[in-house]
Amino acid sequence: MKRDLLILFALLCCAMITTYILAKGAEPDRIFTSHTRNYDRFTLQSVDTVLFPGRVSIMKAAQGNIYGYVYSKKTIFRYNTDLHQTDSFFTNSILPLDIVTRLEVDTSTHTFYIFDDTGKKIITYQPGSGKLDSIMYPDTARAYKDISHTAYMITSFDTSKKVAQLKLRNFNAPALDTTLYEFRRFEDGGLSADGFYTRNTRNHFYIPFYNGGIIRYDEANNNIKLMHTIDNTPPLNVAVPSGNIYTRSSKSIVVNSTATADDQYLYILSYVLSEDAVASNYKGPAVDVYNIQNGDYEGSFRFPGYQSKPVLQLAKSADTLIAVYENNILLFKLTSK
Repeated sequence: MKRDLLILFALLCCAMITTYILAKGAEPDRIFTSHTRNYDRFTLQSVDTVLFPGRVSIMKAAQGNIYGYVYSKKTIFRYNTDLHQTDSFFTNSILPLDIVTRLEVDTSTHTFYIFDDTGKKIITYQPGSGKLDSIMYPDTARAYKDISHTAYMITSFDTSKKVAQLKLRNFNAPALDTTLYEFRRFEDGGLSADGFYTRNTRNHFYIPFYNGGIIRYDEANNNIKLMHTIDNTPPLNVAVPSGNIYTRSSKSIVVNSTATADDQYLYILSYVLSEDAVASNYKGPAVDVYNIQNGDYEGSFRFPGYQSKPVLQLAKSADTLIAVYENNILLFKLTSK
């Protein structure tokens, strides 16, 4: 049990270090690909710029609102894109939380799922009621009321097999996880499989930080498909042993940093340098766009620079693409040919 907690702590530290590197604009070694990106398909047009009261570490968009979690304020703020107004959506006065690590939105029921840092508590919140709706505990599969059948992905490390696993967890039965995928086995405590999640109305995506293998789970058809980024970076061991735990190697290289999806495309912010970037001496990231249905690469685009800040989070709402530049959120109209 103690070793499990140490492994989970190492995974959390790894994710925080990755975010810190991106936020500080550091330039570690980069992955190169011979692929030449196509920038003719997609066009960005600036629409709005919103200043949040602190660095936004988690961001979601739904039904004309943008929700951003600011850790320094222990608050999820909401920006209404029609009224151009910002207010406090979820604060510690509703329920004290040390830190929010994940936010999911079920637009069909307008229910928000707020995850704490322990993984033992999921808060379901419906803003229409203005109060806490339900608390769930994954270790006991107990819920205070029946809620949506929405499921979500989690990653865990099987200490007996010594392999990282991707699992599906239903909000109504959190102790009955379904194993969707087992990652390549490394002596790393699961760090090499570290990544992040995004989803659209029917698909869940798990996108690794350190390789180009994307896992798509089609919830309606209950099947898994693998997609590959243009660089095809293979899984590698990015961890080194440090006492009883594993830590991220200084030689590990971030490939993908954040992503979002609509019903047609998956948009991934990639730090892979392509032939065109090398030729033009461009060192910033690019957003690569993939067709969700067949996994094909559709094209790329670049975000404009803003106050020398990196893009940390993405979200998509209708034809609007939303990007977090630390405490600023920029809205763009995204069009395709």
